[in-house]
Amino acid sequence: MKGMLLSTYYASKKAVYLYLVIAIIASVIFGFLNPIMSSFLPMLILISPVTDTIKHEKHSKWMNYISTLPVRRKDYINGYFTYYMLLVVIGLLVGLIVTAISTQSIKVAIASVLLGLGGAGTYGIMFPLTFKFGAENSNVILISSSIFVVALFYVEFFVFIIKNMTSTGSIVEAIAQSSSIISLIVYGLIGILTIIFSYVSSLCIFKKQEL
Repeated sequence: MKGMLLSTYYASKKAVYLYLVIAIIASVIFGFLNPIMSSFLPMLILISPVTDTIKHEKHSKWMNYISTLPVRRKDYINGYFTYYMLLVVIGLLVGLIVTAISTQSIKVAIASVLLGLGGAGTYGIMFPLTFKFGAENSNVILISSSIFVVALFYVEFFVFIIKNMTSTGSIVEAIAQSSSIISLIVYGLIGILTIIFSYVSSLCIFKKQEL
């Protein structure tokens, strides 16, 4: 798996550093404008290199050669998901640090992390879809996955957070509302469960696939 992980890293090395700089800048800006977004944005920005790599496989057809290499198909899947989760963790740390410094509130920092986990986790649905329908359909799959992520985020952010913030007039007080707390925990859990489901289903799909 280490070889597959390094292969994915070196394929997107320059993009990762570029996106990291953009993620930090975006997190700092939103740390003052809308701190609850300070983890959500860097997480989604940092996982972009993974989606770019999947797009490139449409032309290289790299996954078609996996069966000819001395590696298991499981290693290929593990490499992708490990890389994906490492980028998510980096985005989480960036957002957590920025939010904690800019707001001085542990509640807002935790809420920001839960929002980020929900968004980044649900975006992982692109993996089983890609392995099922092929990298040649990556553009349609990524657009469909983005719509799914945005739809869930819209429900969480605008139906619960913004609604409570309008009535309380403060992001800290809005997050302290029981409806906000419950919805953020549920949203974060949905993200975690989605990434677990995506990993398990990706393994099943890729192992049975004819390459």
